[in-house]
Amino acid sequence: MNLDRLVANTQAIRAAAASSLPASPFTRAILHTPLGDLIRDIEPAELGLFTPQLARTEFHGPAPRKKQDPEVYAQAALSYIERYHSIRPMPRAYAEVVTMLDQLAATRDSIRALTLALEHIQSSELKPRADQEERRVQQLQAKLADLKQRKDVTVAQSKPRKCSEHSEALVPPSPSTPIQSPSKFDETFHTPAAAARTLRFTNNLLMDEEVDLADVSTASPERAGSFANHTGNDRAEEAVEPLDAPPEQDDEIIVLPEPSVNPSMAPVPACVTETPKKGKLRVNSEVERIVAKIWSTAGDIIMPGHPFDASGTGTGNKPPRAKETIAHLQSVAALTPTPASPSTTISSISAPAPTGPTPQQVLTAHLLLELLGSGPQYSMPLSKVKEALAAKASTSGGTGLVLGGQSTTRVLYGCVAKRLVKIERGGGEQIVKFDV
Repeated sequence: MNLDRLVANTQAIRAAAASSLPASPFTRAILHTPLGDLIRDIEPAELGLFTPQLARTEFHGPAPRKKQDPEVYAQAALSYIERYHSIRPMPRAYAEVVTMLDQLAATRDSIRALTLALEHIQSSELKPRADQEERRVQQLQAKLADLKQRKDVTVAQSKPRKCSEHSEALVPPSPSTPIQSPSKFDETFHTPAAAARTLRFTNNLLMDEEVDLADVSTASPERAGSFANHTGNDRAEEAVEPLDAPPEQDDEIIVLPEPSVNPSMAPVPACVTETPKKGKLRVNSEVERIVAKIWSTAGDIIMPGHPFDASGTGTGNKPPRAKETIAHLQSVAALTPTPASPSTTISSISAPAPTGPTPQQVLTAHLLLELLGSGPQYSMPLSKVKEALAAKASTSGGTGLVLGGQSTTRVLYGCVAKRLVKIERGGGEQIVKFDV
């Protein structure tokens, strides 16, 4: 019975093995490969690959952030070369590492010598010299500020006296023998005019008259004639005033002397602004369009309070044409853009101060004339426009960059804001032209 059981189990095992999956490569390698052929003795050249004593490997985490010195890497390379020299000799690498170590040692010695040399330098001599230079710079800055302040005061004091000194230089000398007056009235009549009274006729003479656009001319010599007539009428009125004045007020009456009969002694108006002679501007359809644009956008600047209808609706008077507008711009641009200052003369107390064009109006008129004179494109580079405005502003004294506390370029950007002119950028250059 035991034999029958053994036979049955053997047959069952054989049947199970026959119905199983085929052997895998691992199974074949373990059960069918002769492992004795793979085992051999170690060669002498392979002794360096093995360590006689096993040790636990320690993991120290990521490498430190601090950068190691070059000597550390060179010593590590040298140790590995010496360790595996018996397996594979590397004479070139060994010589290169040794040379590198020698260079590092020489570099360290040089750095140490230079550090010692720097320590021997007396730093105490450099600091006093730096302090001395700093004090010198501060003294120069203070001196420069003082000189600038003195210059501003001198310019401010010389401006009010400029016109009076010019008029005094042109007044003819008085006769050497004084005229004997039989009465006190004659003495008063022949008394020379005071400087304060003379300044009455030197404050913006061109602005005393209203603009008559029906008869506008580009020449300015006619202003002298009207000024002479005006002064003649004033002399006539002042000559009558002393007749009704009481005797005790004779010391306060100031009468101007009558004009001399000699033509060479004719009165010369003081501080009359001369209009520079410029080439005539050609008027065409493009200029007419530009002038219409000027009146519609900046008419309140070139002529404040004008009665013209620039909108083109036809409800009011039409603006002047190009010829009259250019003449008006030339008359305004011929003035000096000096900021208004309070007057201290006797005549300014008795009479209201005349209102003349502001620096913005003068510079705007000058800018428009410069663009109109640059035809047929009617455009200029931005740098040239700034130079022209600065040159015009410098006629009042100063650097020409700031006038009345405002920059001269504000006039240009004011016209850009009103869409009268525009600045085109392209080709590495900025061009200022009319926006029509």
